[in-house]
Amino acid sequence: MKKLIFIFLATISISCSSCTDATDAVDSSSQVNDIQPQPSSDMHGGSPAPVTWEECGPGIGDHPCDFSLVDQDGNIFQLYDNYGKVILLDFSAMWCGVCNVIAPDSQTFTDLYGDQGFIWVTVLIDNSQGQPPTESDIDRWCDQYGIEDSPVLAGNRSLIDMSGEAGWPISSWPTLIIIDREMIVIHGIYGWSEEMITSWIEGAL
Repeated sequence: MKKLIFIFLATISISCSSCTDATDAVDSSSQVNDIQPQPSSDMHGGSPAPVTWEECGPGIGDHPCDFSLVDQDGNIFQLYDNYGKVILLDFSAMWCGVCNVIAPDSQTFTDLYGDQGFIWVTVLIDNSQGQPPTESDIDRWCDQYGIEDSPVLAGNRSLIDMSGEAGWPISSWPTLIIIDREMIVIHGIYGWSEEMITSWIEGAL
């Protein structure tokens, strides 16, 4: 699998690349998420997702690998269930200042583009103590930032692999990924640029 190639916007993007204290303290292999998944509805009416590829990866031009995580409603969110939508994956940490600043944008962009087949998916990797987020952490995040129908998922550090072979090569917070309707990674950025993200979403729609 190819490594994910991100566009670095040194002059206009903002990220928590220097916010390393909380992350360095976490050993993902020893953490257990206490959220218990609940069955979700079949989003394809009983038919499997239209997935025909055999290889996946985090690189630009790759089909991302599928994952299943629990959302704020206790349901299982599966990436491939959203085939046919334009997806923004927002990998964030609750201790990251920029991640907190852009958190309300998940609902704002959902309100703007949701009826066109867009979905903003926040994957919280760490809570404010650098631990895997709990159900109460996810609920608090949604309540604090007015997130109603934009999925917020309880992730953990098993999703990260800097080699890009077994996970996403995330080295800065937030990391934003754009996936097109054919479930292909088309853009990625460390940090935040509203102008760039808007342009990418509108171009994909």
